[in-house]
Amino acid sequence: MGLFDFLKKKSKPATPAAPKPNVNANADEMIRNSKLMVLENTVAALGLNVSNLSVDFFNNTATVSGVVTSEADRLAIVNAVNRVDGVFSVNDRLEVNIPAPKFETYTIKKGDSLSRIAKHYYGDAMRYKEIFEANKDILDNPNKIFPGQEIKIPLG
Repeated sequence: MGLFDFLKKKSKPATPAAPKPNVNANADEMIRNSKLMVLENTVAALGLNVSNLSVDFFNNTATVSGVVTSEADRLAIVNAVNRVDGVFSVNDRLEVNIPAPKFETYTIKKGDSLSRIAKHYYGDAMRYKEIFEANKDILDNPNKIFPGQEIKIPLG
């Protein structure tokens, strides 16, 4: 046994060093969490009705998912998120769920007009155009309605 072998055996066994924290990973996670807060606040500030909203941010890409009630709301959210500093692209996973319009059926009586019906339902005779638009499948002219015809009155 040589001198160096003897010294090696007498030295204390090496204890494993504690792992050094990955400072860059911690900083990246803090930046990501900060960006998520900004993105969520940006969407909330729009004041839109979004159900099941989920926002994620990874590699400068924001992913937005949830359910909105119009295409305009979907575009507003995507555009707002895209304008946030540091977001280079938006992964749009928003669903548009347009609720079915609600109607009431009305049978035309003698002396009725669409403006009179609009005044009754909406309090505004000029809203007869809404009733006419909802009934274009059976009406050619808003001034040509007949007793006994059934029309739809849009509600809501």
